[in-house]
Amino acid sequence: MDAWPGYCDGQTAAPERGKGKAKAKDERVEAPWRYPVLDHGALGAATLRKKDRRYEWTFVSQGKSDYKLVADDPVEVFPPTRPQAWRGPKVTELQRAEQGAHFLRTIYPDIDVQAELIRDEIAEDTRLARKLKREDPYAGNMIDVTSFHVSRKNMAYIAFPMGETNCQLNMSPLVVHPRTKVDLKPVATTVFAFDTPIRQIMASPHAEVGKGKPDPMLGVRTMGSTTFMQVKLAVHRAAFTVEPTPFVTAQRSDIGDRHAVDLAISFTDVTVGYLVNDTGAIYRCSAPEGKKLMQLIHTGHDAAERSLYRITASESRDTLLSVSEKSASLLDLRAGRRAHLLHAVARPDVVLTSVESLRDDHIIRLVSSEEILWLDERNARKPLLSVKHNREYDVTLRTQTHVMISSPLTFLASRRNSLVTVYDVSRGNDNLVHLCDTPRALSPAVHPDGPHLGYAFFQQPTLSGSKQLSIFQLSERGSLSLLNLQRLPKDVVQETPTQARRRVDWPADVRKLGEEAESARPDLGPLSAKAHSVVDLQPAYRKLFVERQDGDLTEQTNMVFDTLERMPSFWQDTEVPVEHSLTSFDIAMRSGPEPTEASRNDWFTGSALDCAAGYRALVQGHLPRNRLVGKAPWHFGISPIIRHSLPELEDDPQKTLDNLARYDLADGPSRTAPSFRQESEARSQLALDLTLASDVFAHKRPGKDAITTFDEDMLNISRSTEAMSLGELEPPPVQFAFLRPIVKEDPRGEATPTEEPAEGAAKRITPLGVRLLLQEWEVGTDPNQYVYHDPYDESGEVPVRIQRPVKTVTGKEVQVTKDPRPPTQVQTQRPPAIASFMPKARPVIAAASQPSLPRKPLIATRSQDTLATAPRVPPSGSQPADTWAAAPSSQEFMASTQVLPGPHGGRPVPAKKKPVKKRLGGF
Repeated sequence: MDAWPGYCDGQTAAPERGKGKAKAKDERVEAPWRYPVLDHGALGAATLRKKDRRYEWTFVSQGKSDYKLVADDPVEVFPPTRPQAWRGPKVTELQRAEQGAHFLRTIYPDIDVQAELIRDEIAEDTRLARKLKREDPYAGNMIDVTSFHVSRKNMAYIAFPMGETNCQLNMSPLVVHPRTKVDLKPVATTVFAFDTPIRQIMASPHAEVGKGKPDPMLGVRTMGSTTFMQVKLAVHRAAFTVEPTPFVTAQRSDIGDRHAVDLAISFTDVTVGYLVNDTGAIYRCSAPEGKKLMQLIHTGHDAAERSLYRITASESRDTLLSVSEKSASLLDLRAGRRAHLLHAVARPDVVLTSVESLRDDHIIRLVSSEEILWLDERNARKPLLSVKHNREYDVTLRTQTHVMISSPLTFLASRRNSLVTVYDVSRGNDNLVHLCDTPRALSPAVHPDGPHLGYAFFQQPTLSGSKQLSIFQLSERGSLSLLNLQRLPKDVVQETPTQARRRVDWPADVRKLGEEAESARPDLGPLSAKAHSVVDLQPAYRKLFVERQDGDLTEQTNMVFDTLERMPSFWQDTEVPVEHSLTSFDIAMRSGPEPTEASRNDWFTGSALDCAAGYRALVQGHLPRNRLVGKAPWHFGISPIIRHSLPELEDDPQKTLDNLARYDLADGPSRTAPSFRQESEARSQLALDLTLASDVFAHKRPGKDAITTFDEDMLNISRSTEAMSLGELEPPPVQFAFLRPIVKEDPRGEATPTEEPAEGAAKRITPLGVRLLLQEWEVGTDPNQYVYHDPYDESGEVPVRIQRPVKTVTGKEVQVTKDPRPPTQVQTQRPPAIASFMPKARPVIAAASQPSLPRKPLIATRSQDTLATAPRVPPSGSQPADTWAAAPSSQEFMASTQVLPGPHGGRPVPAKKKPVKKRLGGF
């Protein structure tokens, strides 16, 4: 076969290194042009050819064809047999590590596993799972068609896995009609069951079956072994059925204790099969005289290398094509075990994915993650043509070539999606390989598009090269879809079908398979294997409803009367401190005797009122609700809230019972007296529970007299010390009643001190701004009636400040002396008073017209006395009049040491000399 002109040396130039500053940078030099590479918008190659004594240009891409491909609407010919796949929650590796650590600490509390170790293991598991999903070397085509000629009749069966685990093999016959092309006759029964899930199915080529001729073969590779089966025909009720029988089973120990990744069946002898393991070693499987024979025909590579290998058999002679990630080889079994290198990949980001069988035209179709190559086995070093398929990195890409109207069409498909691209590449009259038409994409056979389990192409063997072709696609749930193709001349108008078929009318047993799969729960994967415990609750129900023993009525009545008598004095007689709110039910349960069968939930434990005497006391109004409300520090009725969900609740217990009677069972002859009695007791018990749950009590009023601890008491003492100082006072910490905040870690991640003072923790929970906002609101007042007054507003009136009650000052308690000196002794009879929590008086702003105020003498007082309120001189200007009430102080007043105003204010006064008496007389 002729080749397009190109660089034929085959040497690859190495990149030249720069000099000087550019020494570290390598200039990229493109490889020599050796074969035409076609891409969108590229000519690829051109040459001159002689035609009618003249030369004309010939291009690789002709871009025209006299035929077109016409596809019918896809039809679902077999229902799904597996439930919908479970989509796990999308969580991060850190979240998975936390879940794993929680699981280990719960199940194995004695084992201390570091969180870093769990995180590393989960990260490694995630990486391996992502890599296996992206590059699964064990994934194969799981659907194929086996056809043969028997009794002057061509028969075809499609083989595919079914069931929840893909362990069952189904073989349904194909029916060929002259107008409707190919159709499937679905069969619900399976023909064989394997121990492990099926990973690949391959059928032998079409052959004639008869006397002295071998039966067709079917190769099935599972996760545990590989079985080559003979497909035998049996006649049952004037119909043919297939019975596959195992011929050779290759275990893992037979192929070097490794997993098989691909299989092939010989075209020349269907009783011979080939296997390749994940190291590249190829084995020949046969059964001469009924004995299994395994022969190593090609050695593999190091087990540490990547394990993507594919093989296929030749159609004409005893040869094999082997493909690894970086090379493709031809193994002639007649010449020995040495393989002949066909093609090698130099780029590290490109791998070879599959190869087609060698046909009579000597052309090898090789698929990589970047392009499709057409090679001539007689001169494989120079490919004939390359076409870029422009798909993402995908190791499941494979091609199949079928002849339609004397022209080969190559179909490129992948297991990741339903995109099938058709390439019309064939040899022209000039003995050169051309791309005769633009690549086309077929419509997807399965909706919605997504990953699937493989394709199967079928063409009537006796009509090889015809215009019809059928494509079967197996979805992940096990359903089969059919797409029929026709290749017609472009000038032929296709007949429009009267009605498009989306689904075939299945038999009852096949339809039942689809219904069971739709109603089945999704497969949870490894999560479904979690350990669980089964608890038999029948004895508990038997004890509650069947073996019921009613207690002594007199004893129950006495217990009810004792409970009703203790309930009103619960708050005075209780010995256990109550730290939370209680309902009437809680008070009734705590006022009665200890229950014989305690529960973790008091509501299910019950109280002494859960009996006939208690129901009678409810109806007669003996429940001491009013006395409980009167003696409780705080009470709140929640019956209006309960009525939103249960409108049958009324204030009158008898009306509540009448409203609940609407839920009684219908009367009938089958009902017994115990049934009516149990119904009446259940109604009365529900009315009693609703009534006892309608009132909530607390041991103190919320917000008043908050519970203080020792730390808070010490904080109050420190606040009193601050009140005696001359510095500015901050608002005190907010005191909480029932709901108290929990000090958590710093949101910025900084470490908090383990032993933090109570004052520091309180200030950190409620900063200064929060305390300043809350100090003007008195707990218990209506916040909707609060009015803000600007203290600097001249037009507004001065708001009347709410002062705490202050003891009235009497004349005996105030002692004002004219002597500014402090007393020599101070008597302390009570602790100092704490400064008021109310906001301080607004600051005084001096005005230009404001007169100076005269000094007032210091007033001495004892610690137990209060300072008498002295009227202030009303200032002029913008300052309104106000009265200042100072808190009493425990310190003595003393003279001021401040420097007095004036030029000599700070100098001491010189002592006066004693006047000298003058003499009045003489000597």
